[in-house]
Amino acid sequence: MKDLGEHPQTTTLSDRVYRIVRESIRSGVYRPGEKITHRAVASQLGVSVTPVREAVTRLVSEESLSMAGPKTIVAPSLGRSDLEEITKIRVNLEGWAAELAAENASATFIRELEQHHLAYCRHRRSHDIRQKIAANAKFHFALYAQSKAPRLLAIIDNLWVTMGPTLGLLAYWGEDNDGERFQDAAIAALKARNTAAAQAAIVNYIRTGRLKILQILERE
Repeated sequence: MKDLGEHPQTTTLSDRVYRIVRESIRSGVYRPGEKITHRAVASQLGVSVTPVREAVTRLVSEESLSMAGPKTIVAPSLGRSDLEEITKIRVNLEGWAAELAAENASATFIRELEQHHLAYCRHRRSHDIRQKIAANAKFHFALYAQSKAPRLLAIIDNLWVTMGPTLGLLAYWGEDNDGERFQDAAIAALKARNTAAAQAAIVNYIRTGRLKILQILERE
């Protein structure tokens, strides 16, 4: 999880806890169905239970977290039909965001995206799964933010919160370089200002991930 100090002090402590936990869900830090306790989160962030309880209640009301029992809160878990529906939506929206990003990408932005890519590669090769998951999310959202379409970005963000824990399963998949390959392809497309190639890189990433996730879900 991020440190509380990384968020503006003008927000309340509950707001900052909410953003950190939500980002952890979105990034795939939590696994599907993983139990989340107020005390554990409070201990990780070094805060009292009260702001954590307020933040978690808010996340449950938004369906970013689920109630598995009267006092049991868990990370969202997707079935096959959920995965198929969300994949179709992601292909269209994230592919479009990548196209827009290719139109807007400056040399400075591409260098920044390359740094996110290098961080992802570094964490993958050092087998730091949690950092690899976070670096993957940073790469994608930096790319999608470059679309300069805030409403589109907000929709994608909400989809990733729902999908995050399931996407995180890919980090535990057998060793491969698919993530690096698709990120390389996206960067090359941006450098060439090739909108079709940028869209294809992201769509291929999503569809390849879908196939792997289906295999994981069947195995489990």
